[in-house]
Amino acid sequence: MENYYLGNGNTWRYISESINSECFSNNNVNDIVQKLLVQRALSTPEDIKSFLEPSLEYLHDPFLLDGMNVAVDRIIFAIENKEKVLIYGDYDADGVSATSILIKFFKSINMQIDFYIPDRVDEGYGISDVAVEYISNHDFDLVITVDCGISAKYQVSEILEKCSNRGKTIDIIITDHHQCNEELIPDALAIINPHLPDCKYPFKNLCGAGVALKLVHALGICLGNPRVYEEYLDFAAIATIADIVDLNGENRIITKFGIAKILNNPCTGIKALLNVALANKAQIDSYRVSFVLAPRINAAGRMGDASVAVKLFTTEDESEANDYAINLNSSNIRRQETQEKIFKEAVSIIENDSGYKNEKIIVVYQEKWHHGVIGIVASKLVERYHKPAFVFSIEDGNAVGSARSIAGFNLFKAMESQSDILIKYGGHEQAGGLTINVANIELFREQINLYAKNMITDDMLIPETAIDIEVYGNDINLNIAKRVSLLEPFGPGNRMPIFCYKGAIIREKKAIGNGKHLKLTFEIEGKNIEGVYFGKGYLDMAISQMDKVDIVFTQEINDFRGIENLQLKLLDMRLSEEILKRNRILLKAARNVECLDCDENWLYNGIVDKIIKCDDIIVDRETLAVIYKYISRKGAITLTTADLFVNARILKHETRKNINAFKLLVALLIFDELGLMEVMLNENGYYTISPPDEVRKVNLEDSEILDWVNNMVHNLK
Repeated sequence: MENYYLGNGNTWRYISESINSECFSNNNVNDIVQKLLVQRALSTPEDIKSFLEPSLEYLHDPFLLDGMNVAVDRIIFAIENKEKVLIYGDYDADGVSATSILIKFFKSINMQIDFYIPDRVDEGYGISDVAVEYISNHDFDLVITVDCGISAKYQVSEILEKCSNRGKTIDIIITDHHQCNEELIPDALAIINPHLPDCKYPFKNLCGAGVALKLVHALGICLGNPRVYEEYLDFAAIATIADIVDLNGENRIITKFGIAKILNNPCTGIKALLNVALANKAQIDSYRVSFVLAPRINAAGRMGDASVAVKLFTTEDESEANDYAINLNSSNIRRQETQEKIFKEAVSIIENDSGYKNEKIIVVYQEKWHHGVIGIVASKLVERYHKPAFVFSIEDGNAVGSARSIAGFNLFKAMESQSDILIKYGGHEQAGGLTINVANIELFREQINLYAKNMITDDMLIPETAIDIEVYGNDINLNIAKRVSLLEPFGPGNRMPIFCYKGAIIREKKAIGNGKHLKLTFEIEGKNIEGVYFGKGYLDMAISQMDKVDIVFTQEINDFRGIENLQLKLLDMRLSEEILKRNRILLKAARNVECLDCDENWLYNGIVDKIIKCDDIIVDRETLAVIYKYISRKGAITLTTADLFVNARILKHETRKNINAFKLLVALLIFDELGLMEVMLNENGYYTISPPDEVRKVNLEDSEILDWVNNMVHNLK
């Protein structure tokens, strides 16, 4: 609530709006879309056309990927000779989707295929020791990894050696998309990864399923069916969105056409999942894939057996698919309950250890936290504290962890800097996984923070909201929302455009969703426009009708029963800037009164500049009486800074007197001075107010604070 009254939450950063009008002479787009295109570094008509009208024809030749020729030749040999092939995947939505793409492709050419998904808890990420034994003791001729394997140098070597020792020849093809540690790249028959050193592939940001799709594309070309990969665009789109890779370049094309396939012609498994998860199956976009479909797919690996998701994606039986979908939905409910419990425990650990306050990276750990949700907990900690977070689960002497980062801090390089004390690690700039001996976990906490000391600036730790455009009233309407939708799919690298409007009037407010959310109606330049503020139901008591506010939002289309309406999705909201300035001055003045050390010059300047009035800082006997009665009725209470403003507004409304946060806090200080109440400021900046043991009469003229304030006001007049 403090942010609403003082504007001390996220920093609002406005993206440059400079435009080269020549870029748009041949494109039928309005001014707002033009600005958004420029902000996405689209400066030529050709770039703009390919962005607004993505085509499968713009996909790169899959054979530009290093290792593709060797891999395709070897797989075609396996097909022709009916060899025994194993697909080795990963347990997340990306790995599951990539595994499913290859299984369905091989099934389509009547080739039997086996797959292996490691257990998240027992085996962890990558080719595990258990998997090494499994592969080595079975008669596979070819193993193809998807979404993993780029750091499996020793595991691949061990598999080759064990098979050789028993007279078995086996080939291994690695397909992956994670960043490479050159010392750990395996000696496999072929490696397909756009991040390979010296790889000239034009697009580096494919997810694991995206790389698998490129492999199928290449195989299709050689087998006389160059468009066969289009059958698997729905899987690749889900994986691309779920893996939080940039939605530009090839990923934009894959996602655009993949979502279209989900809408128009989903496979049996995806159709069953839609029936379980979505009430309106006509509204499918990157947001719903990310927050509705992907969590259910991930839940299989997080809470139990990821192979359930593979079976869902690869079955053609509708009854089976329905059972699998229900299973995943149940797993997702358990996942939500488990993650919330662990998140609360992690927050408790952090807030009861003062050491975390001065550390730029959070490292938190506990015995037997569920491995399947610690990555989500890390994300929630980053959201809460705006610091990179490592969350570890300790079991049997080792700590298995997941990490998430903030913008500008490369997690992979950070983990690489600590490689001498890590058992294994891997990931991207923004997310990663690692394992460490529990004896080294505090050393890791110390060293990773030493590394971050010079890598993370103080500014990086201040959360910000990047605003694309400050708009006027005629820029907020259903038509603009439809025009903006031309830029979909939205996600990293192409986020949904964020707008700011200053001076909206709150006409109506209502808490919804059992009090979790707020539904608001704004008057914007004579029009009433509805908005929803998710997760901010607690602001209901802080907001008043007729408040003048500045809002940050996205413009979205709400399709209810076939009727389209504009709906603003609020991202931030606070009182208008002139009111914030007034509140800041009044709060600062009140806290200086607390120290009897008020600089009258800036207070005088505030009056001269018409930010505040003399009447705003006059504390008279009648005002004190009103405040005393109001606070006395509440008994022992604790007031935050925001509560000072909330209660002052309540008093102002009830009494029709000019009561504000300054007068309320000064009154409390006077009551404490005179023994009418005990007012204590605790370490969190909250005021704890307790009634006296017995009520006695006092003389207000005995108050030095009141006398000091009155003299200050007299001097300002």
